[in-house]
Amino acid sequence: MAWIQLLVDGGIGLILIISGILMNMISKRHNKQCTKSVEGKVISYGFLGESRMYPIVEYVVDGMTYKTKKKYKGIKSIKASGIPLPVKSKTYEDEKGYLHIKSGAIVNVRQMAEKLWPINSKMIVYYNPDNPKICYVDRPIYNSFASKMFIIMGSVVIVISIIVFFLNFISNFRLSA
Repeated sequence: MAWIQLLVDGGIGLILIISGILMNMISKRHNKQCTKSVEGKVISYGFLGESRMYPIVEYVVDGMTYKTKKKYKGIKSIKASGIPLPVKSKTYEDEKGYLHIKSGAIVNVRQMAEKLWPINSKMIVYYNPDNPKICYVDRPIYNSFASKMFIIMGSVVIVISIIVFFLNFISNFRLSA
């Protein structure tokens, strides 16, 4: 019975790891296919909650208009909570592809987005000439937070399943002795 549990749990962990690796591989392949570039413009914003946001960029290729959102390797958010003290909100992108957001208890996320990416501001969109919907804005993103989490969680599941297997094995060995 312990062997079956090890195989099932280990299999789930392996599936998570493979999913994270596949996410990275697909992302890298798409990014390598994006060999042409065009100037796009910020037309609006998307808001994910918890002060997370991104610009929506419109670009034109061969007379066709496309929209995409800027992606990040991850979002690092610091929010001062508790007593609403005046905390100056700050948002910036770093060179590694992370969006940093520092905000107080009360924050106007739209205002932060407008300051970082004004409407009609220009951004470079790199696209696949064979399929312009495949694209990225400004820089390619590899090893996203989501893919890292799949790999880490899969590894944790495998390690825990091995530990549980050996604990069961030792306890069964002591009972039979």
